[in-house]
Amino acid sequence: MGERPIIDIRPTQDWAVEYGLEGDDVATLLTGVSERLAAAGLPLWRTHLSFPTLDPAKRSENIVWLRDTGATREVLGHEEFDAAYEHSPFPEMLKTNRLLGRWRLEQPGSVAGYPVMEAMQRNGGTDLLLRLLAFGGHVGALLGTAISAATDKPGGFSPAEIEALTAVTPAVGLAAYRILLADVMGSVLRAYIGHDAGGHVLGGQIRPGEGHRVTGALMFADLRGFTSATEREGAGVIGRLGEHLAAMAEPVEAAGGEVLKFLGDGLLAAFPVMSSEGAACDSALDAALDALARNAAVNDRHPGTPRLDLDIALHLGEVFYGNIGAASRLEFTVIGPAVNEASRLEALCGTLDQAILTSEPFARHCSRPLTPLGQFDLRGVSGKRAVFAPVRPEGFRER
Repeated sequence: MGERPIIDIRPTQDWAVEYGLEGDDVATLLTGVSERLAAAGLPLWRTHLSFPTLDPAKRSENIVWLRDTGATREVLGHEEFDAAYEHSPFPEMLKTNRLLGRWRLEQPGSVAGYPVMEAMQRNGGTDLLLRLLAFGGHVGALLGTAISAATDKPGGFSPAEIEALTAVTPAVGLAAYRILLADVMGSVLRAYIGHDAGGHVLGGQIRPGEGHRVTGALMFADLRGFTSATEREGAGVIGRLGEHLAAMAEPVEAAGGEVLKFLGDGLLAAFPVMSSEGAACDSALDAALDALARNAAVNDRHPGTPRLDLDIALHLGEVFYGNIGAASRLEFTVIGPAVNEASRLEALCGTLDQAILTSEPFARHCSRPLTPLGQFDLRGVSGKRAVFAPVRPEGFRER
């Protein structure tokens, strides 16, 4: 018997570990590993790496590298993932604690019931290796990753090639874990405290009281009558709360603002002054009008239930933006008299039967047409305040 040909995978292992320390993209990791292994003599046709995410909008991601076209990324939502998982070998492998699987694609019927593998078989694949790697630690949603390699070489992988692929996999998995852990931290912070605030926290701004003063347009939004509607209708109203909050939040993000916190049935958002106060105020008013229209559409989707109308206050002022709370429990948000004034202004919406009210500083910088409503007392704010309401575009429907 002849000796097995030696496939030197050490340069690939070294590169994977180095990239795992310095890099930030799993697709680049898989591409680099695949190209280096192919250059070392492995007959790779397709490689694949899949991993879970901790993101409200997606459940997992798949990276697929093809010899002729390079790497592509596929994002699976929660329902899409459930369907794909059910028609994959993963459930059976995990049930039997089998972490390494091989499928000889040249054999008819060898991958029946697995749509992805059946497609590989039709496209000329001859052999497939799949390795499951478990991650330790306390991030329960980041349980592990799946790494596969396929060839279209007649006869499939040789024993030496299988040995090389098996040996290089742990280094790839370790590098992927480091990158994915950083991604998970970022996505969780973005989802729970916002994109900008999350960036400050990841940047090391975590001491109580640490922050800075910024000028911005503030939006205070609240569903009118939500508490009484909940008392009358119960779970039905609470169940659709997410739709109403999305109707408020999505326009804020689309207009360049940041949702700082959800306040039960409302939210507080900010539009930092970047180019000018006027641009920030215009963006905030555009988002408010969009939110009213979307909230009305949510109500339309639930006929026969109480309509939950939206009240919005817009103000311009300086706030403290940073860490508030105790050393063991912090919140990255805004505080200051301007926040209080926006909150009190929102409470006036019901009294004046207006869906949107703005303060005088906001009105002074906003280029959109506004109508003065008079001077009013705001609870907890000294002196009367001038209050304005926007002129609605023709045909605009807010209720």
